[in-house]
Amino acid sequence: MRLCIGTAKGIVILDPSRGGAPLMVLADPSAVWCMAQDTVDPTLIYAGSTESIRGKGTLARSTDGGRTWTDVTPPLAREEEVWSIAASPAVKDRVFIGTSHARLFRSDDRGRIFKESDGFLKIPGRDRWTFPPAPHIPHVRSIAFDPHDPSTMYVGVEEGGVFRSRSDGASFEPLNDGLHWDVHTVAVDSRDSHRLYATTGNGFYLSGNAGKSWQHVTRGLNRTYTVPLLVSRPDSEDVFTVAAMGPPPTWRVGPAGADAMLFRSGDRGESFTPISTEQSFGRGMVMRLKADPENGGFFAVCNDGAVVRATADGSSLATIAEKLPPAYDLATIP
Repeated sequence: MRLCIGTAKGIVILDPSRGGAPLMVLADPSAVWCMAQDTVDPTLIYAGSTESIRGKGTLARSTDGGRTWTDVTPPLAREEEVWSIAASPAVKDRVFIGTSHARLFRSDDRGRIFKESDGFLKIPGRDRWTFPPAPHIPHVRSIAFDPHDPSTMYVGVEEGGVFRSRSDGASFEPLNDGLHWDVHTVAVDSRDSHRLYATTGNGFYLSGNAGKSWQHVTRGLNRTYTVPLLVSRPDSEDVFTVAAMGPPPTWRVGPAGADAMLFRSGDRGESFTPISTEQSFGRGMVMRLKADPENGGFFAVCNDGAVVRATADGSSLATIAEKLPPAYDLATIP
């Protein structure tokens, strides 16, 4: 197995069994924020960037496991940042991207042609969506599918909330009763379609009624800025998140950086337990958690350039790479 790591300075491919020594480093795409793999072909990978560099697009595609890349930025989104990508588990070759200005695009041919979701543009109240730092442009931060009904998708907006479509993006309904609007990641439980999870700038949220209402989960969480989210397989009760003491501007100036901590819930998001403080992440923040198909655990990539491998319950963490450029997402290649 190889890991394809998306970093602020391009793609790094490494073998986790070889001590994390890079096998390949690519500067094109030059900056990666988010990634997604095709659900049928794991060598088909998409990478999105939130940095618009002159002469380069913000969406790239690889068909060989990350070794080479092609710019597939939609002409309609040439000036937009790409904040989220998700490949459909229900329709072959379909992929969605979420961009700045809270726009959503869909391709049915592996990214060759994209069409914008008009239904997402028509959501009532979207004129109130914002983002705290100037110029206050909201963005689609998360796209997730229901594993039990893959035609149902959830879209998280930073800051705007969570929205659900049962019509391939033709129309959406808001799911924001009790939810903090600063949404980072949204996910559906692996056993129950009615159970939803969301990480936000105000902590962790749980819905047990398919998003009709949300509860703010605070039991066991001593940090408030939650970003990544990992829901375990159906045979496990575990849900994982990582939380920082404050928002990103504090990560650079705080005495402990992000002061991030990994938390595990053994009751499907009702409460959390922090992993030992001896296994914290230094000054860095974990930006993505991704399942490890080899050992049943998971990987974590950090914005200080570290890549960490965890056991299934998160109780043992091993750093397999460090001092990479800031890392934001990854894909696992068989």
